[in-house]
Amino acid sequence: AGGRYRYKKEGYLAPLDPNFGGCGRCITDENGFYELRTVKPGPYPWPNGPDDW
Repeated sequence: AGGRYRYKKEGYLAPLDPNFGGCGRCITDENGFYELRTVKPGPYPWPNGPDDW
């Protein structure tokens, strides 16, 4: 929710979300079907500049 990832070089001071690890795993059924539920990312706390995309 704070725009921070679990990454060693992450320098942003926002708290990590304890319920989101940044990865997922899907297991298919016998027909190959699967379901993946995730969180919707929040906005990045970054000012938009001329070189940002």
